[in-house]
Amino acid sequence: MIELHDLALAAPDGRLQFQDLELVVPRGGRQLITGCSGSGKSWLLKVIAGTEQPLRGRVAVGGRLLWPGDGALALVGAVEVGLAFARGGLLSNLSLGENIALPLRFRGLSVAEVKARVGAALDRLGLLSVAGLRPHALSASARKHGNLARVLALDPELILLDDPLEGLDSGDRATALQVIRGWELDSGKTLVLAQEEPDPFAGDPWCCFAMPSPPVLLEVP
Repeated sequence: MIELHDLALAAPDGRLQFQDLELVVPRGGRQLITGCSGSGKSWLLKVIAGTEQPLRGRVAVGGRLLWPGDGALALVGAVEVGLAFARGGLLSNLSLGENIALPLRFRGLSVAEVKARVGAALDRLGLLSVAGLRPHALSASARKHGNLARVLALDPELILLDDPLEGLDSGDRATALQVIRGWELDSGKTLVLAQEEPDPFAGDPWCCFAMPSPPVLLEVP
């Protein structure tokens, strides 16, 4: 499903943060990516989604070559990808419900199906009461759950989760875990989850990949 070969990331100052990264995730796999803050976990998810370009290396998803290439455009009509951001990810000029509906509208779904999917996702994550609010009026946990709800409504084949439990209290954490466990049990989904610590996803069926820690900064040749 996912093939990363000879991947390299440049730090903001232009130096190499890491290089020679190799990773393969089979279709239906459960891949955990761990590493300290700043190690490149979030960037790696965006590279897999095709929204960020690596310094060098080869990235293929579902048999489609993203890098070198056109990134996410290579996946159009072939692989549906859902990315839940650790922070941000919601458009400020749209309500939470509209943010969740937007990818479904791009897919050309009927108004009735969009409404049903959005409502079910909001309900599952306890967000119905704040569906009409814009992101700035939401709590941090509601924004994080909103990103999960958007993926849930989209129902993609490939799910990329960036620190989905970070900063959540016990109740919100339990709600997010329930959604993630549901995906985990679905053999038709491929999951890649990035977070600093492996728990509670350590062990079967999750495979763990540790980012270089601390990041190795080298001069770009």
